[in-house]
Amino acid sequence: MAEGRRYGIAPQLDMEQILKEAQTRWLRPTEICEILKNYRNFRIAPEPPNMPASGSLFLFDRKVLRFFRKDGHNWRKKKDGKTVKEAHERLKSGSIDVLHCYYAHGEENINFQRRSYWMLEE
Repeated sequence: MAEGRRYGIAPQLDMEQILKEAQTRWLRPTEICEILKNYRNFRIAPEPPNMPASGSLFLFDRKVLRFFRKDGHNWRKKKDGKTVKEAHERLKSGSIDVLHCYYAHGEENINFQRRSYWMLEE
């Protein structure tokens, strides 16, 4: 119970509804925390998908799959022309920082984004 309060997660979150809505909108930090805390209920992708469609959601073990970002899409690069330009943020659930969020914009379509999340370590 204390763990649920620590992340500010409401126990009534409907996982099926969250996954359905993930196809059309960005998930809220509490929803992402719920997915990541319950990762055992999902399939962990063994390799990055090739050219995933908008609205796709994948779970990776980033310690096992080092190059999970190599998905075939062309992402905006830094000035060096080689490295993908990613923004980094910490997201809160309630008033507590709980998630890292890295996101990149598409090279051809700046409205196309990839977001990567993981839980902050204690």
